[in-house]
Amino acid sequence: MFFTSCAILDATQEQPGSSNPVITIDSQVAAYQLAYNTNFGELGAHIAQQWPEKAIIAAKGKKEHTVGLALSGGSYRSAIFSYGILKALYELGVISQIDYLSVVSGGSWMGTAFALSKDLDSFFHAINDQANPIEAGFESFLLNPVHVIQQATLSSKTPNYLSNIYGRLLARCFLREQGAEGRYKFLADPYMVQDHDRPFLIINGTFNYRNPQSLGITQECFEMTRLYAGSRSLGYIPTQAILAREKPLRICDAMAISGAGIAYHLPAFWGVAGLGIGRELANYTRQYQTAPDLVTTAYYLDLSDGGHYDNLGFEALVHRGCQYIIVVDASADPEAKTEQRSNQVYKWLKVLLNRKHIPIPITDAKIAELDQADALLHVIKGDAHTPHVLYIKLKSCREYDRIAAKMPYNQAGLTNNSPAEEEVFTFDPQFSSAKLDYSFAEHRNLSGLGEFIVKKHQQTILEFINSAQ
Repeated sequence: MFFTSCAILDATQEQPGSSNPVITIDSQVAAYQLAYNTNFGELGAHIAQQWPEKAIIAAKGKKEHTVGLALSGGSYRSAIFSYGILKALYELGVISQIDYLSVVSGGSWMGTAFALSKDLDSFFHAINDQANPIEAGFESFLLNPVHVIQQATLSSKTPNYLSNIYGRLLARCFLREQGAEGRYKFLADPYMVQDHDRPFLIINGTFNYRNPQSLGITQECFEMTRLYAGSRSLGYIPTQAILAREKPLRICDAMAISGAGIAYHLPAFWGVAGLGIGRELANYTRQYQTAPDLVTTAYYLDLSDGGHYDNLGFEALVHRGCQYIIVVDASADPEAKTEQRSNQVYKWLKVLLNRKHIPIPITDAKIAELDQADALLHVIKGDAHTPHVLYIKLKSCREYDRIAAKMPYNQAGLTNNSPAEEEVFTFDPQFSSAKLDYSFAEHRNLSGLGEFIVKKHQQTILEFINSAQ
């Protein structure tokens, strides 16, 4: 069979001309594996030793605990806020100490660009009055409809047609450093995703399936990495063996899957019918006659936005045993702010709280504590069975407003969103995910807020990350 010629990684070696380790094939290791972590929820560095990236994590020298960073969904709002968070963490010098980067939807757009960058100094270089590469890419994407027509012409007419166009446009916007490679290279390409000096990247989508005995649609996290892809129920195979219907999974395909917010799913006699910009992958489990209790017998797997199941990217990190997890929550959650309260909903924390299979040190009382006005970072202590969480919440902050008010792009002038001189400057970071007319000021205020949070709390962040050594 095609799949049995592939093997999961068992050891790594350096490939000439590349800083990434390359998989060496162990013929004794099966290509298809139902599970790596057989005791979901168990925490500790030893869990990473069960996964294919074990040599990459071991090289960081972790003996007891590992650290994961999760970038939530939230479309472009989350992407540019995450840019500021990553920039400040890079300048703080802790990026190499973080073991995993779990990204969802808008967070995946930025997290993937970060993971692919060959030069992080240039990636994070921003001039005060000029757009950074990410801002310039998004502005180009919005202002030039010719790009949409070009990508529509280049995409083949398959059930993945819309997703192909979407992925190419995302690559043009966020993978500008990679040029054409960003639109055509496969996720398994050993020269693209970097993880020798930064976290191991996990791009999260949602797998939608229907039990043959039921009309209800079930969802679970579908994880995509440069080494392997799959889900807890489906099992995992090497990424080079995953077929996005007609070809191996590309980097831009993974970004499109993770960020396919406009996708709907209906039960069908063969399984699930996906509508919108979701994506179909070949059902690799059908290749294994010995695979026990196939989740679905459909020929194709229906995948959609990772935020449809876990918009925080939390579960993938628990799955890998991370006992220290940094969550950047830029989910859509408008404020009704008072002097003391933000009055946000915290929907995705509540979703995790209600999923009993996910160990999380969150209670309803704790969520109420998180809602203090202007408090953007919290450390939530876990125990031997639940991870410690450093939670960063996207919300307004009066202290940041006072700093931002002095920036040249927030001065009264020609832009409509600049305050009158007699008004107090305020920035609402929770604007709509669907907003398309971002201004330079909104770009820079979002990324600036991310930087502000990390720099203000740098001692807390250092202590949190160092606790996992």
